[in-house]
Amino acid sequence: MKTILYTVLVALMNLSVHAQSAQDIAKAMSRGNKIKPKPEYNFAGSLKFQVTANHEGKPYKGEQTWFFPVGNENIFGVSMNMGQRSNMRGVIDYTEKSMIMFMEDQKMIMGIPFDLNKTMNDSKLKVSVPKRTGRTKIVLGYKCDEWVTENADYNTSVWMTDKLPINSTNFYKIMAQQLGKSTGTPMPADMKGVPLEIQGTKKKTGEKFGMVCTEVSTKPIRFSTAGYKTM
Repeated sequence: MKTILYTVLVALMNLSVHAQSAQDIAKAMSRGNKIKPKPEYNFAGSLKFQVTANHEGKPYKGEQTWFFPVGNENIFGVSMNMGQRSNMRGVIDYTEKSMIMFMEDQKMIMGIPFDLNKTMNDSKLKVSVPKRTGRTKIVLGYKCDEWVTENADYNTSVWMTDKLPINSTNFYKIMAQQLGKSTGTPMPADMKGVPLEIQGTKKKTGEKFGMVCTEVSTKPIRFSTAGYKTM
C-alpha cells in the first residue's frame, strides 16, 4: 500500500503523498514533539475522488477529497475513507511545517511537526520525466491532457487540467518543486494544474489502481477543532 501511495505522489495527485509513515508519527509522539492545532482551517474548494485498486489480490474501493486553500494561504487538506472503520482528515501547513490529523471516530486531534522537504528527500523516489502524450479527454466538463511517467515499480497515466475554478496553482507548484528536489527529476514547465484522473499498473504483477474525480466544488469549507480532544 505504501508503494501505491508514493506512486500516486509521482503522479502529483494523492494527498496521502504528504502523509508521514506510521514510524515517523510514532517517533514524533514519543519525543513529545506536538503542534498545537489552530482553532480552524478554511478552504475555498474541493475535489472528491473515487479510489479503486487491487492490492495483493484483494480489490478495494474508497473515497478521498482534497481541499484547496483560501487566497495565498499555504495549507492543503485531505479526507480519506478507504473502506475501513477509521476515517481521517488532515491538514498540511507548509508555512508552519506541521501536519494536523483529525481522527473522526475517536473525535481526537493531533498535530506533529511535518517537513515535506525532508519527507520527500527520505522517500528516495526515482521517476522518469513526465511526458505529454498529446491525448486529451473531458472529465466533469474540464479538458485534461494526459501525461505518463514511470518508476521502478509502476507505469502511471495522469490526466491534468489547469481550468478548475478553485485555487489549485500553489498545490502543483509545491509538489513539483518537492518532487524535483527529492528525485532530481524536473517537472515540465507546461505540466500545470491538478489531476482529475489517474491510472497506474504495477509492472511485476499487473495490479491496477486508479483515482477518478467525481465532484468539483467551490463551496467554502471549514475544519473546526471544536469538540475534538487534543492528543
